[in-house]
Amino acid sequence: MIHEMASILVKPGMGGQFEQGFFEALPLFKQAKGCHGASLERSVEDPLRYLVIVGWETLEDHVVGFRNSEDYGRWRDLVGAFFAAPPFVDHTKVVIDDRVTEEFQ
Repeated sequence: MIHEMASILVKPGMGGQFEQGFFEALPLFKQAKGCHGASLERSVEDPLRYLVIVGWETLEDHVVGFRNSEDYGRWRDLVGAFFAAPPFVDHTKVVIDDRVTEEFQ
């Protein structure tokens, strides 16, 4: 599984609206091919910074499938007006976690 990690800075005073837009967009992610779920986290040190974490079966499910879908446009319509800057998006894959340790024993 691939994790999409999107760091998003929202405009001052717009956090609540951004969170509501993200909540409304959850079904768009859930119905996307290859999506394993999505979450939204807010920075403790900088409450204007959020981290969107989406699990995808493959990188292509996100960058080809979802980004080229009508649902991606709907996602941007729901949250894009609250962005203070373009999001920084990266894709990661778990190398080590507390459930996968046998490779290092």
